[in-house]
Amino acid sequence: MLSSLTALALFVIVPLVEPQVDQAPPLIDDAKLQAAGMFRYWQASLPLPPGDSPDEAHLVDEALYVVTDGGVLFALTANTGLVRWAAKLTEADHRIYSPTHIRTADGAGPVVIPTSTKVFIHDRFSGDMIQSFTPEFAVGSPAVGYDDVLFMGGADGRFYSLRLNHPLAREPFKRWAAAAEGRVTAAPVLYAHDMLLFASQGGAVYSCRAADKTLNWVFRANGPITGDPVVDESGVYLASLDRSLYRLHLLSGRVIWRVRLPRPLDEGPVVTAHTVYQYCPGHGLSAIDADTGREKWRSDNARAFLAHTRNGDIVFTSDHRLEVLDHDNGDVRHSIEAPAKTRTASNRNDDAVYLLGRDGRVLCARLDSVPYLRRQQVIAARQQLNRPPRDEAKVARKAREAGDARTDTSLSDPLRSRRDVRP
Repeated sequence: MLSSLTALALFVIVPLVEPQVDQAPPLIDDAKLQAAGMFRYWQASLPLPPGDSPDEAHLVDEALYVVTDGGVLFALTANTGLVRWAAKLTEADHRIYSPTHIRTADGAGPVVIPTSTKVFIHDRFSGDMIQSFTPEFAVGSPAVGYDDVLFMGGADGRFYSLRLNHPLAREPFKRWAAAAEGRVTAAPVLYAHDMLLFASQGGAVYSCRAADKTLNWVFRANGPITGDPVVDESGVYLASLDRSLYRLHLLSGRVIWRVRLPRPLDEGPVVTAHTVYQYCPGHGLSAIDADTGREKWRSDNARAFLAHTRNGDIVFTSDHRLEVLDHDNGDVRHSIEAPAKTRTASNRNDDAVYLLGRDGRVLCARLDSVPYLRRQQVIAARQQLNRPPRDEAKVARKAREAGDARTDTSLSDPLRSRRDVRP
């Protein structure tokens, strides 16, 4: 069936029934994982078209999206490794930007995937295409959105807000545009319900109201910003080609601290557990205290942050090793060799580590203190695989109406993400 993926169309992939017993050899030896205090939580094998291989992975709420170098997007459930669907979006030489979920009141909003030529919107559970369109501007960044409104950067130095379902327009309608002082290639951020932040290669960072672009504040770094900013309740974290990592005040945009590194920073930081992890080319990965800006440790060989766990910070190195580092001083506690050309996904939410082999094997490893993925969980997840999450309040109400105040836990959706519910 996947041989037909050469056409630009959507194809649903038959999900794996029990990914934790995938028949392919383990991507990383189980004994090596066990020695590092981890185990293979699940492993899936993607049915790749001939000659295709995974290129990137993005963790978005309950979904793990895998982009291949042949222009195919796979959507998996991050908790179970079940494959929801796959779509051939573009050709091999065209870029696929990071997928994001559109915020909706029910928490089941679709996924939007910009490419270098078109923007695709799919039901994130079934994979059904809701809409695709070619913007009037050259796409420069991933998109974010809520309800029927999208926000994305352009390669023309402007930032755009689009309405998807305007009653008088067949194509998405431009609500507003704003000059950004340079190309916008970093992912924008929606925060605090109705606030929007975006940055440009001109070094400017803007905070404004999403509805009407009313400006809250603007900050200007001394160099282009190409890496994705991070926003949380403690502030705005961003890296610049001026060799600086910044923490800005969320309400005013003033600099709280600035850390200078020896090389230009073309990738954004990862922020978790009061620590900011920043990669610097030729300098490795630095762990910065989010409150003070003080460097806690630096690993010369570390290339990417993977997860913050009780056992230590898990990173991936430039020589293809999975390492567990001490939280406080960065000392290597465990080191595991991985296959060459392994790809990874950063996880800011829990202790799960995601690795992708060039042959399509996808591994989720977790701490050995985490309960094993049970058959009942996989069965429940498979039954709900291509449908939105259940309304838990409605399930509980039906149980009470039936004379039983207890809710059967097997009916609850194990894929529901609390972060995916708009307050």
